Amino acid sequence: MRIALDARAWNWTGIGRYIRNLAFEYYDNQRGHHFTLLVPEGQEEVIRTELGDTNNIFEYIGVEPSYYSLKEQTMFLQQLDNLKNIDVVHFAHFNVPVLYKKPYIVTIHDITRFIFPGQKRQSLLQQVGYEYVFASAVKNARSVIAVSKTTARDMQLLPFQAKKVDVIYEGLEQKFFQEISEDSRKKVREYINTKNNYILFVGVWMSHKNIFRLIDAFEIVLQAHPDTTLVITGKYQDGYSDLIEYVQEKNLAKHIVFPGFVPDELLPALYAEASLMAFPSLYEGYGLPPLEAQACGTPVVASNVSSMPELLQKSAGYANPESAHDIARGISAVLEDDDYANTLKLLGRQNAERFQAGSTAAAHIRAYENAL
Repeated sequence: MRIALDARAWNWTGIGRYIRNLAFEYYDNQRGHHFTLLVPEGQEEVIRTELGDTNNIFEYIGVEPSYYSLKEQTMFLQQLDNLKNIDVVHFAHFNVPVLYKKPYIVTIHDITRFIFPGQKRQSLLQQVGYEYVFASAVKNARSVIAVSKTTARDMQLLPFQAKKVDVIYEGLEQKFFQEISEDSRKKVREYINTKNNYILFVGVWMSHKNIFRLIDAFEIVLQAHPDTTLVITGKYQDGYSDLIEYVQEKNLAKHIVFPGFVPDELLPALYAEASLMAFPSLYEGYGLPPLEAQACGTPVVASNVSSMPELLQKSAGYANPESAHDIARGISAVLEDDDYANTLKLLGRQNAERFQAGSTAAAHIRAYENAL
């Protein structure tokens, strides 16, 4: 079978990591199939080098890289139609040109924007366009891959349905399970510029991530733990929440660090050095960061809704994401009880091992085969 993987988002966080993990797994085991990566134009050799593909295991085709655009619906569509000898295309996100009619599979990570419409202050026209493209992608796919049972269940609430849904969890990169060097720990401390014990948040600054309430909870935690720092990765983008302004209004600037996007090679050390990771999302289709943190041996305090209990089970502390006081309670429980923190570390590591990369690619290939 000849499979094309839409890898336009190769350099993204989130979906980009999902694509990279799949590509590396396919590289190690093609299972008798041929893979073509559809990569951003001009990035063919860069991505080939990143994969270490000196033997040309994959074919690399540069395509129009834009998402949510007219070019995606026209230029990218034409490039897809011009592909030769491809049995199925796997779109790693719902951005499928609506006029594309050949066999494809699409991965749905969540239905966030149906629950939080306009969270990036998009216009009504943009929201309608989003929903139309999403519905077309789901209805016309040979099969939909949902990244969790939660996402599969939530999709049933939509006014349109998929022909078939396969639940396949995302895998974790091996680097999060490896021993972390003292040099990496030192470098990440220099990068975030704090020697304090710190609470870590990793994610985009979108409304469903509930970061404002996390900041409110941290303000409560500070009363008993004045030497603790909150580290919030990522940065403001147009339409995202302005957390820096909020922190300044609350006079918390000296207690909260915004390091921006932390280099990928330092992520394991960033997790490992944290006293705990807080993940108080109001909604998640999956939630990779808390699993990465657990693989690095870091306790996790997460919201008790959506996919978090499904993925973390009994290995995390939980809090009501709609209550800053309850989030503060969950955080304080870890900071104030070493035995509890160590228990979460142990259970978290065991839980993360369920998601080690290896079986993910095999499950996806079965989905391709079944769809055809």
